[in-house]
Amino acid sequence: MEAVFKSELSEQEKSQITGFCRAARYCAIEQSIGFPAILNNQKLTYFYLKHENSIKSFCQISERFRFAAIWFGPVCDDMELMLRSLRKIIDQYKKRRFWYLGVQLYMKSGYESEYLEYALNKLYRIKYLFNNENTKASLEIDLERSISSIYRNMRKGHKSDIQKALRSGIQIVEAQSTGDVKAFVEIYHKMKKARKINGHSSAEIEGIFNHIHDNGLGSLLLAIDNNNIVLGGALIVKQGISARYLISAADPGKRDLPLTHLVIFRAIEMAKMEGLRYFDFWGYNHFADKNDQIYNVNLFKKGFGGYYTFFAKKMNIDLIPGGYNIHRFFSVIKKLKDRLSVGKK
Repeated sequence: MEAVFKSELSEQEKSQITGFCRAARYCAIEQSIGFPAILNNQKLTYFYLKHENSIKSFCQISERFRFAAIWFGPVCDDMELMLRSLRKIIDQYKKRRFWYLGVQLYMKSGYESEYLEYALNKLYRIKYLFNNENTKASLEIDLERSISSIYRNMRKGHKSDIQKALRSGIQIVEAQSTGDVKAFVEIYHKMKKARKINGHSSAEIEGIFNHIHDNGLGSLLLAIDNNNIVLGGALIVKQGISARYLISAADPGKRDLPLTHLVIFRAIEMAKMEGLRYFDFWGYNHFADKNDQIYNVNLFKKGFGGYYTFFAKKMNIDLIPGGYNIHRFFSVIKKLKDRLSVGKK
């Protein structure tokens, strides 16, 4: 078994790794080759475990200064090979004299994640924290149930809103053109301004759409009226056996129309028709205060009748004594700088 670390991949390696990831049961979009560059400019190292001519494990590791992070990886359906991969990665970054490695697995909390935690804790200094950043949760719908059963399990208000959107003549279509995407981006920015929230840039949303569209990893579903005017929509991504709710927006001038309720319901129907196993709302903040906007987002997601799931706890690995604390100090400084730069704009 060969462990490979590279700063660049050949076209043959990209093709082989992409095929491996498409066949995996669990592969987050964050581990799709080319996706991390859309959202940040951090340096990447590619890791894969290879046996003869077959890829057995893969992940992209982001690097900044002496800190490294794996987001929702490595991609690997075999726990023993997952453990071997993580040990290879940790040892490699210790050799490179990095200070800290953060690992968020794309794995539900359970006996497999506990097995990995137990095995790694015997060898390395790992910190686990109980907050939204380090204890990630989500809401999920089991798509083995019938659509009628899923619909019956929704809250009364959500069912009423879906019917209202249908009666108003709203149709849900897939974005096909650059014009479709730009219309969605314009609405997204209107929504950001109305809610006074930060979010993605136009280039990021267009980059995400192009990536998932060109690689067959999902679609942008649009809500249009009888005049074919785009009123809102949502980006939905396929991740192995799951569909993931990524980004949505609705025209703030059309608050009387529950557009997003219908968009998400259609996304659930489409995911089931494609034979996917789960619809993942990707995020539920159990730490949200009732005065926070995220609390209302929680209520919106919960209204579709899903059940709570929890990811494996984020592993904060000290590669030197106090490595995590140094990382936290730099993170706080960066957040302060980001807030100051936003305030000056």
